[in-house]
Amino acid sequence: MKIGLTGPQDFLALLVRRKWWVIFPFIVLSCAVALLTFVLPRTYVSETLILVRPRDVPQDFVKDLIAGTAEERLKQIQETITSRTILVQIIREFGDRMPDFKGLNMDEQVLRIRSQIAIILQTERSSNGKDTLPLSYFRIQYQNRDPELAQKIAGKLTTLFIDQDNKTRETQVFGTTEFLSAELEKVTNQMDESSAKLKEIKAGHQFELPNQLQSNLMTLDRLNLQKQAVGEALDRNATIRLNLETQLAQTPEFLPKLITPVQAQAAAVAANPLAVNPLVEEYRKVEAEHSQAAARYSPKHPDVQAAQARLERLKQQMSPELLAAAEAPVNPAAVSTAKDVKDGNGAKDAKDATKDAKDVPAAPAAPAGTETSPLYQKLMADLEQVKTELEIRQKERVLVEADIAKYSHRVEQAPKAEQDIGDVQRLNDDLKKQYEDLKNKLSQARLAESLENKQKGSQFVIIDPANYPMIPTKPDKATVLLGGVVASLALAIAFAVAIDLGRQRIWTQSQIEGLWGVPVLIDIPAILTDADLAAAKKKRMTFAMYSLAGAIVYTFCLYAVYLKHNFILRQLDPVLQKLVYKQ
Repeated sequence: MKIGLTGPQDFLALLVRRKWWVIFPFIVLSCAVALLTFVLPRTYVSETLILVRPRDVPQDFVKDLIAGTAEERLKQIQETITSRTILVQIIREFGDRMPDFKGLNMDEQVLRIRSQIAIILQTERSSNGKDTLPLSYFRIQYQNRDPELAQKIAGKLTTLFIDQDNKTRETQVFGTTEFLSAELEKVTNQMDESSAKLKEIKAGHQFELPNQLQSNLMTLDRLNLQKQAVGEALDRNATIRLNLETQLAQTPEFLPKLITPVQAQAAAVAANPLAVNPLVEEYRKVEAEHSQAAARYSPKHPDVQAAQARLERLKQQMSPELLAAAEAPVNPAAVSTAKDVKDGNGAKDAKDATKDAKDVPAAPAAPAGTETSPLYQKLMADLEQVKTELEIRQKERVLVEADIAKYSHRVEQAPKAEQDIGDVQRLNDDLKKQYEDLKNKLSQARLAESLENKQKGSQFVIIDPANYPMIPTKPDKATVLLGGVVASLALAIAFAVAIDLGRQRIWTQSQIEGLWGVPVLIDIPAILTDADLAAAKKKRMTFAMYSLAGAIVYTFCLYAVYLKHNFILRQLDPVLQKLVYKQ
């Protein structure tokens, strides 16, 4: 049989019936809540206000090398500040002054101190004439039961924050400068290698460079013309050689030997006394010259005609006897006799002949009574000269052909040299562009580095250092106590309802009528005897004694809780952090 609560009257009746089941749990829970509220530690929050000061120099003049905005940097540094390494450093420095950390391992301590740190970011915009500049603030907060310790840890966090930012800026600014310097040096080395390679290629193609192509073509044209001229000269000399060889074939090599004027004079003296006449001697001398000229040259040659004219003049001057004596043949014996008579002149002529033999190359021995033809000798000399000229021209043609081959090879290699030089030149140009780009960036980086060294860059400025908190911020004990009392009352009522539902009875006529659906005709009250009254009185006394004993025990338990409240608070810390401290 189940009897439920059908309305507010039933609920109120239940509270009246089970009032002691509501009052006692409410008192018990309220006292416990009051004690816990009393022993709850107060927390003090120390706060540092930091301003992100904008740069003193506009970014148009000096580029900012700090990556990201101030907000992004703050978030990065926030992660760094709340990192395990920093928090362990703080715990090791201040852990002995944190009693709530006792009994916790290092991971739990890190989580606890991390929950006590708060970094609040704020961003505003301030008008500066026509422009609006972003002003960023952030607050570093730390809460602790000890206000002095809260101040020290907040100051330590601020110091670590500023140091970390300085390290970050130094790493980014100076690291950028160092990186750009290293890259610039590497590109410079590559440029030197490329320039050396370009010089090597140009040295390897010394006469095949593109800018020498035009001069090589002009030289090649000149050599072709020279080759053509040499060929024409060879053709002419070959023709002359052929003509000379033809003339040599038609010219006799030896002629009858002529008597010299001395020999003729000696013979004439021996044979005919008239031959001693000067006119006869001069005539024979001129006649000998005429004979020699006629043997060498043609009849129309000027020397032949001049000798002939002189003979004609001498004939007109001489008498017939003298002319006959002059034209008479000379006896060789008389010549020999004359040579013996005039020994001095003969010795002189032999000496001259010996000298002439030394100067003139040896020739084939002439037959007796003959001598070599002067015309034949001249043709031979001309032929030798032509042969020499042919040899010179042939050597010249070989040299010209070698030069033509050399310059032709230079012209043919010019495109390959141009391609090789072009490849290296393009690489060299790219390296020069990289060099100029890196040089400009390095200059900007050094300006930014100088800006940071002079503290003109965007920096964090402490506006309000960590304060010594005088008023606790958490918890609000009145609110906590009121909430605990309300919760205790709710639990007590719930406990009473549970007891009533667990031990169901019929208390009113309406419950009987509602349960069986029949009306109640009469209500017979309970008949109490003296024994019943005595038993009830004894029962009340027993209940009072038990209640007093329970109150004493409960009071002792509350005192024990007060004495060991740190241990109990540590056990309840997760709940307290969520409900009371709200972290």
